[in-house]
Amino acid sequence: MLVELTDWLATHQQWLGLAIFLISFTESLAVAGLVVPVFMLFAVSALAAGGGMPLTVAVVWAFSGAVLGDLISFFLGRYFHQNIRNFGPFRRNPQWIDSGEFFFRRYGWLSIVLGRFIGPIRPIIPMVAGMFDMPVWRFVVINLLSALAWAPAYLIPGYTTGRAAQ
Repeated sequence: MLVELTDWLATHQQWLGLAIFLISFTESLAVAGLVVPVFMLFAVSALAAGGGMPLTVAVVWAFSGAVLGDLISFFLGRYFHQNIRNFGPFRRNPQWIDSGEFFFRRYGWLSIVLGRFIGPIRPIIPMVAGMFDMPVWRFVVINLLSALAWAPAYLIPGYTTGRAAQ
């Protein structure tokens, strides 16, 4: 699937920004983020560099997708609270929420920052923060700041590779 996507994007470069947004969004979204390989962002950011997209533009797309994905996950947790455990994938895999809860209880607000960089819990922590009724303003501030660090950290390696390949 990655090969087909990158081949298509290589010939339709006008969609690279949206692709970066959607990959970042999906990576940050509860459950969906567990199945999206991080390498997709690397590959698409390399294409963006090769296509002449400025790094700042690519970072804005990634930042926006990550922030929105985390916000939706947070509000899902806030709305459903513990009832979210009854939904399909969580009912079959309760350890996903359990590990997110453990991490959140241990590190508090810092878990949102750390979780953004740790693959298996990245899409779960914002939902758990919502489940635990973290104040919205606090979550938003931490979400914005952590995404500000995450977007360039995840894009620069692929972008640099794409520039070098030119």
